[in-house]
Amino acid sequence: MIYKLQVAAAFVLALLLGAPGALAAQLQPPAAGRTDSPINQLEAAAHGSLLDVIDPKADPGRDFFRYATGGWQDRTEIPPDEAAYGVAQVVEDLTIEQLLELLDRLATSDQLPEGSDEWKAVQFFAQAMDLETRNAQGIAPIAGDLAAIDEIANLEEYYAFLRDAVLTTNVWGLFGIGGWADYADSSVYTAWYSGPFLGLPNRDYYWVDDESNEVIRESYRDTAAALLEYAGYDAVTARDAAARVYAFEKVLAEPILAPEDWNDPENYYHPRPVADLIAANPSFDWPGFLTELGIPDQETIVVQELEYLGAVEAIVQETDLETLKDYLKLQVLWFTAPTLTEEIGQTAFAFTDTTLWGVEEQPPLAERALDAVNGGLGFALGKLYVDEHFPPEAKMQVEALVDGLIDATGVRIDRLTWMSPETKALAKAKLDAMSIKIAYPDVWQTYDGVTIEDSFTQTTLSAGIVEYKRWLDRIGKPVDREEWVMLPQEVNAYYNPSNNEIVFPAGILQPPFFDYQADLAYNYGSIGGVIGHEITHAYDQSGSNFDAAGNLVNWWTDEDHARFEALTTEVADQYSTIEVLPRLFVDGELTIGENIADMGGLQIAYDALQMALETSGDTEPIEGLTPDQRFFIAFAYSWAEEARAEFLDTLIKSDVHAPAQIRAVQPARNMDAFMDAFAIEPGDPVYLAPEDRIVIW
Repeated sequence: MIYKLQVAAAFVLALLLGAPGALAAQLQPPAAGRTDSPINQLEAAAHGSLLDVIDPKADPGRDFFRYATGGWQDRTEIPPDEAAYGVAQVVEDLTIEQLLELLDRLATSDQLPEGSDEWKAVQFFAQAMDLETRNAQGIAPIAGDLAAIDEIANLEEYYAFLRDAVLTTNVWGLFGIGGWADYADSSVYTAWYSGPFLGLPNRDYYWVDDESNEVIRESYRDTAAALLEYAGYDAVTARDAAARVYAFEKVLAEPILAPEDWNDPENYYHPRPVADLIAANPSFDWPGFLTELGIPDQETIVVQELEYLGAVEAIVQETDLETLKDYLKLQVLWFTAPTLTEEIGQTAFAFTDTTLWGVEEQPPLAERALDAVNGGLGFALGKLYVDEHFPPEAKMQVEALVDGLIDATGVRIDRLTWMSPETKALAKAKLDAMSIKIAYPDVWQTYDGVTIEDSFTQTTLSAGIVEYKRWLDRIGKPVDREEWVMLPQEVNAYYNPSNNEIVFPAGILQPPFFDYQADLAYNYGSIGGVIGHEITHAYDQSGSNFDAAGNLVNWWTDEDHARFEALTTEVADQYSTIEVLPRLFVDGELTIGENIADMGGLQIAYDALQMALETSGDTEPIEGLTPDQRFFIAFAYSWAEEARAEFLDTLIKSDVHAPAQIRAVQPARNMDAFMDAFAIEPGDPVYLAPEDRIVIW
């Protein structure tokens, strides 16, 4: 998924089907919840049946979301451990049941070789489940990190700690270095410089003043103080330290990119010689740091936060040492709180999930433990999952669907009236070169370096460091085009511009998103919309900057690019008029890329359906619904969701995706076929005048 943790997440455009996460490492989306059994939920829409999904009494012209998903809404409540609950979470719940059953069987097996990845997964899960030991250990697993920070006596030692601690502690520090494909030459990995740890989701939470942000800031300071008390601070000292760290983070946040800035790679792709980093931040031992990372000869680093790089030296020089140290201690505490005692975990959860997202209670311990295994050893578990739960028939049908949508995209590009033949040819070349990955990787990642330590916290750190070293070790080497950055058990999908690839994990290739026994209209509306969405990301306002090889190259004529920019502005303006809650509107600029992908994806899927129906001849109504009606209902159903107000508030301010109920309907409103399918007429609230309908791709 795709969260902007800067080192990696700015590089992959994901179709977010679950609750989005905040930015500070463990400020992640709540785990999947439950209403009734996920199996019962899925049986209600078995093999593409929509009769239990819709509300036939609702008028599609007045409220299409209600019409298309009202039956599902009536039997669904948001669980107390969820910020929002949708069809994606129903599928995630089923996947969770399957994975927990797998772990249970592994735990009772006497065939697991000690030290194997499967054995590590079982041991890691057991550590996460052992609250008695975790509670008894208290903060002992991080006592060494906290003591080392305490011993820092001056700024020189502070920078030395940051240099030496990156591969041994739970400290992120003032910036991060990671390895990702070079946008100028996507065949080679290079080093990337990202910005600081921030406890709030993005810079706007520090600098935009409104009532909800002030509530969040106060809760953040209160929780930070509580965490410092667990580290031995008295209440007064803890509150003072939390206030100082918040003020420091606010200063750090000022020069970093705003959320909407990440839509344009030109804003965060700045290759610079290492000498420039040394000149900007001379107090830091860059040669020693790069040696510590294993890249002593690195000559160039891609700087994501260029303005921040120029400001950080002065910011640190002007900040007192105790605040700098408390900032690091709070990093350790935020990162590790979910792995420590039950009380500490609950304290952090009250902010990261309740304040930010409105979640009332933590998920069951087993689900939290499963999250840890997925995070640390996920591909080991994923291999077992697909062996048992992904039928070969499904993969073959999805491959056929993808081929159909690729063909439809090519036809649509040919028909574009706003694009010149010269640019069309390059757009088609990019489509022809697009790599497609379905269900699971051909080569599985292993976890040889991960060790089971004396505590859940330290085992989590071991897994994290091994993964980080993997990212560092590849710098300067050829890009592995077979790599997956998403687990096969995830209910999600993504487009990676530097590889020009679309990826659909097995988790999303199951009912109700995809059912290989369902009719064409259902599957093209549901998973077809997802596939089309990811294809369109290659041509949205960000992906369109990359060529067929995945390099950051301008392949547009100036005239075509100007016309494209005008169309994207129309999309941003259209979405910005949509009110989600009183006085809370969709941020059209922040969500522009996802909105373009939603719109283009649905239009591509619709054209692909028409091509498939022409071949099959299966045009008779099913359940009293025409193929076009079933297509648009299935698309809306894939976005069925109930959401808390806190969730929507945080989503609007921090996420590149519009709320699900908007994604379910707004793309369709821009299509003539949708209006015709449901006889929606002028005067109906859902109606959008032909001159206001936007078609880009």
